[in-house]
Amino acid sequence: MARFSSRFEVDGTPVGEGCPVFVIAEAGVAHFGDEDKAFRLVDLAADAGADAVKFQVFNVDDMISGELADWKARLGPRALPYDAFARIQAYCKERGITFFATAHDEPSLDFLASLDVPLFKVGSGEVGNWPYLKRVASFRRPMIFSTGMYRTGQVAEALDAIAEAGGRDVAVLHCVTLYPTPPEQAALGTIARLRETCDAVVGYSDHTRGFHIPLAAVALGARVIEKHITLDYDVPNAQDWKVSCGPDDLGRFISELREVELALGVRADGPVGAEAESLVWASKSLVARRDLPTGHVLAADDLTSKRPGTGIPPSEIEAVIGRRLGRALASDGILTWQHLTGAA
Repeated sequence: MARFSSRFEVDGTPVGEGCPVFVIAEAGVAHFGDEDKAFRLVDLAADAGADAVKFQVFNVDDMISGELADWKARLGPRALPYDAFARIQAYCKERGITFFATAHDEPSLDFLASLDVPLFKVGSGEVGNWPYLKRVASFRRPMIFSTGMYRTGQVAEALDAIAEAGGRDVAVLHCVTLYPTPPEQAALGTIARLRETCDAVVGYSDHTRGFHIPLAAVALGARVIEKHITLDYDVPNAQDWKVSCGPDDLGRFISELREVELALGVRADGPVGAEAESLVWASKSLVARRDLPTGHVLAADDLTSKRPGTGIPPSEIEAVIGRRLGRALASDGILTWQHLTGAA
């Protein structure tokens, strides 16, 4: 029996095999400590049609030791207080979009649990932090974890830790922790490997420029897609904006993603729907190379093939050779079975 669900629900939305791709707009810290900007990021995600908007919640002193004073100074001003996220969550409910977040420390995880978020995200930075993954899994809610910087064996260890703590609704996201990730290092083939080796839902957390790479990930089977969003570009000492969609392109990204989903079906055996109409004009019939009189016995060099396909198809030429014309066929005329009498 599989340890993990092949599909599960997040806030009433089905996620996993046979479900529409679950699209996460990763707002992260793109609010830069401005609560009003966080609300505008929610609007951006909701207006574009994302399923969820995700933030990052942390207390800089709980997340980073004093040994990284420069990182504490860099990230400290970009943190929002816990009560701000309670208001953001309420606004997400008004806008009809799922709110959740990555907690980067245990107090923040406890806070998110108190908000009764429907989903937890664990970032790639928790690689090797199996006690933390077990703690997240112990809440028995759907969870997503990104695998940037992971080795193959560590993905298996992470899943073991989650299973041991009772986690069942899990999505494993292929990820490369580079901002931006060059296309040649995106390694989308890893999605197939995760599908083969993990008995869990598989997705992709994107750090490339533009959005053509995550569209390719959908075609390769990713059931969850996470893409950064931003309202600001060219921000010093920041990296997420380099790999983000914004007001000009997030809607187009999600619209094109849904079109890729629609295109992933397996074609029926033969023309489908209106394609049958194309069969008439695009296929060919046997036609006369020259004027052929009544009574003429057809030979191979009497005929060629041209559009449209309203007459005898070229595949039937062997059944035509040696037959006699019951009526004349003008040059370039389409040969039909009604032109023929018996054998010569």
